[in-house]
Amino acid sequence: MKFSYFNFKGRLLPIIPIRLKGKEWLTVDAYVDSGASFSIFHAWITEALGLTLEEGEKEYVVVRDGSQIPVYLHSLTIQLAGKEFEAKIGFSRRLGIGFNLLGRAGMFDRL
Repeated sequence: MKFSYFNFKGRLLPIIPIRLKGKEWLTVDAYVDSGASFSIFHAWITEALGLTLEEGEKEYVVVRDGSQIPVYLHSLTIQLAGKEFEAKIGFSRRLGIGFNLLGRAGMFDRL
């Protein structure tokens, strides 16, 4: 599997498309982050999928500056690199970067 780097604000980054299944399929971009334990996406995506953010399993995740943010984990069907499988995706209102993060758990072991 190969993906081209994506030009994000003048920088080439490992950002790839991923499809998430809610009421309908939704395609979003995510930064492939081998240093991230969980996949964490922006909270607005839950609404687009027809989900309620707080219905997910609440966890606290330590971010780059050492602080913790609340993340709500949802089990979703996803499509990535031509494969379809179930994975836990976290969603947070406090994700302070401009892109979603695709972490190791439930992803790297399958691909």
